Formats: sequence, C-alpha cells, structure tokens
Amino acid sequence: MRVRILIALALVGALAGCQESGFDESKETQRPLKVQDAMNPLTGTKVPGQAERPATLTADTLGDTLALGVKPVVASGVPDYMRGDARGVRVVSDTDLSGIRSGTPDVILGAKEVNGDEYHDLSKIAPTILSDGDDWKLTLRLHGEALGRTNDSEELLVNWDNRVAKVRREIGDRKITVRLPGGKAPGPVGESVLADLGLNGGGGQEVVRVHGGPEWSSGGLLAARAVLADIAHAL
Repeated sequence: MRVRILIALALVGALAGCQESGFDESKETQRPLKVQDAMNPLTGTKVPGQAERPATLTADTLGDTLALGVKPVVASGVPDYMRGDARGVRVVSDTDLSGIRSGTPDVILGAKEVNGDEYHDLSKIAPTILSDGDDWKLTLRLHGEALGRTNDSEELLVNWDNRVAKVRREIGDRKITVRLPGGKAPGPVGESVLADLGLNGGGGQEVVRVHGGPEWSSGGLLAARAVLADIAHAL
C-alpha cells in the first residue's frame, strides 16, 4: 500500500508540474527519463525518453501499451479479447528470458506480484518497470510515463470518462444489479468499472446478467473497455 501511495503522489506531482509549466512532452522525451515504480519508488528507473520496442509481461501491460499506440516486440500471452489489437505480436513466456532478450526490447513492463522474482534478470535485458496493485487507471499512468507517452495516457482516461458517461446515460434512473454467471464475483477491473457506473452497491431491483470473461480480472484499459461493452450489451 505504501508503494502505491508513493507512486500516486509522484505521478500527481509530476502531472501538476506539467500543467503549471506548459509542459511540452516532445521536448521532455528527447532524453532518458526516470520513472518511479514498485521496485524503485524513490530513486526511479531510467528509461528511454520515448520507448519504441517494449516487452509486455502481463495482460494489463499489453493492453495499455496497445492502447497507447505502441506494438510490443514480445508479449507474455494475449487474452482472446485482445487478439485483434495484438495481431502480429510475438508471444513468449514471462519466464523465457532468452525469448524476451531476442526481441531486443528498450523497456520491459510487468507487475511486481507476477514478475518480481525475475526482476534482477529482466533488468539486465532492458530497463524494467513493474507496477503494484489493482488500480488500472494509476497503472495506465505509470505505463504512459514508462513509454514516454504521459499526455496520451491522460487523453485515454478522458476518453474513458466519456465512454462511461454514455453508458450511464443509457442506464438513466434504472436501479440495476449486475450479476455474472454462477454468482461469480467481479474481478478488480470489473469492480472498478461498476464503481464508475455507480453500480457497485448491488442493491438495484432490476437484475442484469452479464457474461463475464477474463477481462473482468485484468487487462488494463482494454479490459475496462471490454467490461464496459459487456455491460452496455446486456442493458
């Protein structure tokens, strides 16, 4: 929890500074940057000003990288709902260091809970940025910073708010409870989307049954979009 708070404060401070100084990201990303992540929350990790050859080791790093307009050189698995977006991305195991190395990535993106044990070896291949926790919006900002696309990540979040607002208008005054097959509990991404829609209380009299796949658990922005589409389709 402390690591997530430190990262959040660092990102908020950086964004505030950008707004106050008329931040020109194109100039800032012409040189290497330091990014504070789960493994180096204070000193930071030096990454390229703007990465072009990332390796992604989790569903959320893949989803966010694709959403930011960057095609990974290698990825550890591609969920079904990302197959169209990730067409052509070479898939390797997250423990296949030789496979990751062969992609010659300029930055590696992963998660502490998944890739923390391999961090030392991964960081020998390329600068490695690991996230921590289930807050996909905070993680998207981290990925945007790691790839040198902070402004793009903020634009994606504004776009997300607009998508949520559209579905909320469709819901209107209906008192809805969303239920997944077999009484399955929503995963972290699903819970976040339900909260954004104001449906996380589960006290509505109208039950809407939604087919929930792996996107409800993880996958960053693309997963959140898929969850939102699941809900909109079921309304």
